[in-house]
Amino acid sequence: MLTTAKRQRGSIPLYTALVICSAIFIFPMYLAIVNALSAWNTTPGLLPNGFHPENFKYATTLIDFWHFGKNSVIICGISLCTSTLTSGLVGYAFARIAAPGRNFLFMVVLSTMMVPGIVTQIPAYILFHNYGLLDTFWPWLFWGIGGNAFYIFLYRQFFSSVPKELEEAARIDGCSILRTYWNIFLPMSLPVVATVAIMTFQGSWGDFITPFMFLKTEHYPLATALGTISYTANGTKLVLQSVATAAAILLMIPVLLTFFLGQRYIVEGIVTTGVKG
Repeated sequence: MLTTAKRQRGSIPLYTALVICSAIFIFPMYLAIVNALSAWNTTPGLLPNGFHPENFKYATTLIDFWHFGKNSVIICGISLCTSTLTSGLVGYAFARIAAPGRNFLFMVVLSTMMVPGIVTQIPAYILFHNYGLLDTFWPWLFWGIGGNAFYIFLYRQFFSSVPKELEEAARIDGCSILRTYWNIFLPMSLPVVATVAIMTFQGSWGDFITPFMFLKTEHYPLATALGTISYTANGTKLVLQSVATAAAILLMIPVLLTFFLGQRYIVEGIVTTGVKG
């Protein structure tokens, strides 16, 4: 009993620190909700100034909210489908196909993770401009086909842990390399597939700078549109900050839902690749 009591007392500082850290992270979300429910012409405070849930309605009607949301769905769908499948194929090749220079090429792929993505934006902009692909969704297709170094690493670590006998049995049954990947390896890697899909969705849904550079206003996704288009009152230049905050909260809902619904797969996928790889 004494040992249990001491253990419980020893955990008090840990739980206290967790509560404090949780409050710090939750506080900005609380302020956003308070601001979204306040009146238009008031200064945001710690408590709501009135209760105006209609701000969420105005957030979807004062601008073409659903049109920009459709663009977000298109960009996320392209990125999710192409990046998830392509990264899986490349990871499978690095893990299971013996070829000269395989390890060297894998290190080259991993080294690209050290290059900040913003560094390649201007060369990519010039390239797509020369081919007339600006203000289209084609760049996201080509980026997805190119795969992602981190996702390739996750797939490769998982596929390396699969027993060789399973692959040999598939070859004896007449399966080609692609059929072995599609029918055996891919179904086994569902936790990794879910992890990659969720991370791809969250990265694409909230991306602001890339669509801002490569697209015009008509093709902006929701995150870029909310960052560049102001909610203004009729006939005035008064920015409706409460309505804009309500729109930002609506933007966050899909990301929060995918995280809470898929966090088990994220943890399982990363732990699996880390332990078995």
